[in-house]
Amino acid sequence: MKNLAKHKDKVNARNLVVQAMYEFSFGHNSAEEIEESFRKNFTKTKVDYIFFRNVFQHATKNFQEYEKLLMKKSDLSLFGIESIERMEKNILIMAISESATEQTPNEILLDESVRLSKKFGSDNSYKFVNASLEQILNSE
Repeated sequence: MKNLAKHKDKVNARNLVVQAMYEFSFGHNSAEEIEESFRKNFTKTKVDYIFFRNVFQHATKNFQEYEKLLMKKSDLSLFGIESIERMEKNILIMAISESATEQTPNEILLDESVRLSKKFGSDNSYKFVNASLEQILNSE
């Protein structure tokens, strides 16, 4: 794994975006409530909050559109699955949102999405996330 120390604020922000997206995907709290909660609870963490806010707001505003895009572009049959797990979906939506709002290079989006999948997802979900995100990013 690459040395991410000099980019720790964005790495931490991505971790928080994925966690916030996971909470959002259950539909119990509004995006605004979740964002405020994360801002208050993680003030001591080294996080790029502007980055967090931009990606999270874009992801939540476009959540349904991106869900449809994932179902269309992800090759579920290749992985022998019928639906995308909630955490993997949130990681993919976060990466698509970051691509749209921050113009982050695809290589970084792929690396970070795989890292997040290994950290938060099921055992081999990083393979699905990598393949699906690569397909989506290359089709834009």
